[in-house]
Amino acid sequence: CSSDLTNFIGAQGSMRQIIKQVSAAIVYPPNGLNILITGHSGVGKSYLASKIDKFAKSQKVIDPNSPYMVLNCADYANNPELVSSMLFGYVKGAYTGADEEKAGLLEQADGGYLFLDEVHRLSNENQEKLFSFIYSGQFYRMGDNAHPIKAKVRLILATTENPEDVLLTTFLRRIPVRLVLSDFISRPLDERLELLRYLFYQEAKAINKKIKVNKYVVSALV
Repeated sequence: CSSDLTNFIGAQGSMRQIIKQVSAAIVYPPNGLNILITGHSGVGKSYLASKIDKFAKSQKVIDPNSPYMVLNCADYANNPELVSSMLFGYVKGAYTGADEEKAGLLEQADGGYLFLDEVHRLSNENQEKLFSFIYSGQFYRMGDNAHPIKAKVRLILATTENPEDVLLTTFLRRIPVRLVLSDFISRPLDERLELLRYLFYQEAKAINKKIKVNKYVVSALV
């Protein structure tokens, strides 16, 4: 998986600096640095996040069996309370229908990574709670303000928006590494050609066949 990450980044020349930032963030003591990835839909934010997790495991920075949890905040943007219960968990009786206690994603991701896609859809209250967790390394389940829970979780956040416009300043201050993935069409031609070559190479491996690509197909794709 480390070679997969290198190939993915290497296929996009403008991203060579990004891999240096990612590598530094992964190994930074004692528990890595939180990462924010910005870029339009389809540029590879989720893919890069998953490769960061696999790279960290392959380098034994985190345990190979550590969890990788994912939440798309846009799926629940209209229900901040539900998002809060999913992130931080809840105790019995915390709200109507909470018949038993349940661990949240932060607790489940202890020792590994939590990827929050479309993080700009988090409510201000949940951003504040997440900021508090980043600052202190502990959080409270919904309905319980007396028993803090500690967890070591590496955060990867992604957004299609300008972070300064959609995220609280206090929250942003706790995200030291910010990566910008540019659209493919805005990258130099040689980078797009190299990326196409990599994608066809991956497909050839998957079907165990050689692939010959007509130059007109390549022209259309770039």
